[in-house]
Amino acid sequence: MSSSTSTDLGRMGAMTRFFQGATEQVQHILADQVTPLRLAGHLSVLAIAAVVLVLSQITIPDWELNLEPTPVAMGGGSARLSTTQFAAATGFEDDSLTPNSILTIGSKSGQSNAPTTKEAPRPVEEVLYYTVKPGDTVLGIAEKFGLQPETLMWSNSLIEQNPDRLSIGDQLRILPVDGVLHVVKRGDTLSSIAEKYDADMQAIVAYAANGMSSVDDALPIGKEIVVPGGTKPFVAPVVGASTAYAVPRPDGALAGSGNFSWPTAGYISQGYWGGHPAIDVAGWLGAPVTASDAGYVVLAGGGWNSGYGNYVIVDHGNGFTTLYAHLNSVFVKPGETVSRGQQVGTMGNTGNSTGPHLHFEIRYNGVPYNPASYLN
Repeated sequence: MSSSTSTDLGRMGAMTRFFQGATEQVQHILADQVTPLRLAGHLSVLAIAAVVLVLSQITIPDWELNLEPTPVAMGGGSARLSTTQFAAATGFEDDSLTPNSILTIGSKSGQSNAPTTKEAPRPVEEVLYYTVKPGDTVLGIAEKFGLQPETLMWSNSLIEQNPDRLSIGDQLRILPVDGVLHVVKRGDTLSSIAEKYDADMQAIVAYAANGMSSVDDALPIGKEIVVPGGTKPFVAPVVGASTAYAVPRPDGALAGSGNFSWPTAGYISQGYWGGHPAIDVAGWLGAPVTASDAGYVVLAGGGWNSGYGNYVIVDHGNGFTTLYAHLNSVFVKPGETVSRGQQVGTMGNTGNSTGPHLHFEIRYNGVPYNPASYLN
């Protein structure tokens, strides 16, 4: 006799002995002529005990939970988002989330021994769209999607000349790879497009999202083409605030030392890069902003000012000037002498800004340099 049969007979014997004992107990209770209430109580206890015994003899399958990816119903060059891109595009920052997943239940005892093959995630190939949120910067958005900030500039005309023109609610095109997004115009050929952006024609054709099969394919006017690895000629950043000052150096004006101190407290929300000749220091509205070195004020204005908002420019008398933009309040006026560490205003959100921060520039003979290389 097998071990499983012996186990089943043992279980049946235990249940038989239990019900025989229960029958004798009921007969004993009836013989004592107990009250109906007491009888009901005894019977309830016996019933619960019987249920527990029956359930203890049932073997419950060992379940296993699995997260399996659902198929992505997309056409053309579309593909599944990676976890990082999913979190960035949806606002869910928890890296434990997996896009396009469903919960399935299976039994270990009944599972197949056949090996399972997991499909490797494919790279995203279609152009995505991202809505600018408070506190966003071009550099920060680019980092979320694993791109260079220039790629965002070259695929969005509203910020191509100046990334500080970014505004809350703007819709940005997000290319799947670093490169350029080109809109076909009359007279364009694949050869001319590749030459314009210093790219390879075969790379453009090979990119699935472009929907091309050969270099001889017709290019409809208005078609958007992703140019992988394409670049645009460097254009010197347009300085929003004028560097031509009409304010003469006042008598007794302090000369700068060439050593610059941090102009405010906070954290760097956007660093210096090709399209952003400054550092942005984010903090709280109204935080003190001080002169980074001694000098005299040559500009102090309010309004839009090419997106700078309320701003101050200090000439340090040694070829260096510093610019403080997006101020909430301005405490100085043109022609006023300032010492290092003297407050010139407060941090604000004026002009083209997505949140309270200080846009800080250091220029030498009118050319912007990375402030991080000078700040002590």
